[in-house]
Amino acid sequence: MTAIQPQVTEHTPSFWSGPRLFIGICAVVVAGVGAAFYTQDSVKSAATLLTTEQQPAAQIMAHKDYLEIEPIAAAAAAPDQSLELWAIPEDGTPVSLGLLPTDGKGIIGLNPRQQASISKPVELMVSAESKGGSISKQPTGPTVYQGALANR
Repeated sequence: MTAIQPQVTEHTPSFWSGPRLFIGICAVVVAGVGAAFYTQDSVKSAATLLTTEQQPAAQIMAHKDYLEIEPIAAAAAAPDQSLELWAIPEDGTPVSLGLLPTDGKGIIGLNPRQQASISKPVELMVSAESKGGSISKQPTGPTVYQGALANR
């Protein structure tokens, strides 16, 4: 007669148990916080645009790939016009940065050419253009606001 031996199985703990799990979670948290600080968007340069009467009209904050527009004084374009923002370099032709939002506040995304046009201090100008912006790719309407974009 043979005796039945109870079968003993060894239980090996999971790799992610106890201290390893805690260390793994801490590493993920530290990496997330570090990435948030590394990619934090900051204002690179700013301008206060003035009316033709030298009154503050809008604040422009230039980030890496977009402009943030904050109106100071409410001014709307005529129903058949749009307000277009331009970078006016000292030695070059004006570069359209886009149309101002109709309510004055908003964000204008910048392509690489536009980013290059504001990479150094430059004059900004807003002109009143036909609805949808200048067809000629150059300012054609009267100047509504202007101001210098300066690095921070």
